[in-house]
Amino acid sequence: MKVILFVALPSELPEDLVPNGIELHYTGVGKVNAAIKATEILKGLDPTNTIVINYGSAGGPDAFVGNLFKCKSFVQRDMDARPFAKETVTPFDNLIYPKLDDGGGYIEFGIGLTCHTQDKFEKKPNAVYDMEAYSIAKVCQIYGFDFTSYKYISDSGNPDDWETNHKKGIEMFLNQLKNSPDGGTVDTLVLGTNIERCESSNLS
Repeated sequence: MKVILFVALPSELPEDLVPNGIELHYTGVGKVNAAIKATEILKGLDPTNTIVINYGSAGGPDAFVGNLFKCKSFVQRDMDARPFAKETVTPFDNLIYPKLDDGGGYIEFGIGLTCHTQDKFEKKPNAVYDMEAYSIAKVCQIYGFDFTSYKYISDSGNPDDWETNHKKGIEMFLNQLKNSPDGGTVDTLVLGTNIERCESSNLS
């Protein structure tokens, strides 16, 4: 089974820390960069033999900060093309991608938190907010891949907190990979029991 891991920046997860057997790709920041990289890597791969995951930092409410969350639902929070489509829905997608089911603005892969993706830093996040996951999710749905995103909540809207904290989720995420019951691969992590808040202690 091929395992593809997308991460925005090397500082969020250095390449030398990634376990053997996981193919790491850095996307860069933002929806466009993430969509380009995901398409480049996934096009031509077999969805039945490929696991696609994303890891990175995100904003969230104060109560979320310092925890790692599993996201299986994704929404493009800054898409607003009204009156051509309702808020968060890309208009006329059905003409280009007739098999794409956006779930009324949401792309869903199972049970988990919703990640709100937008090309701006959210200063008052009331949920999980990032800048890449929705784009990767959309590429996965178009090409028929399952997708799971793990987000470490580094801040509640303060960019200084992101600078200080965004690296602190690395150990939590790696522990999730190491502690999967099948001996360290991510098959169970991604396809097994749905976890919203991953069991891990906060790092200081």
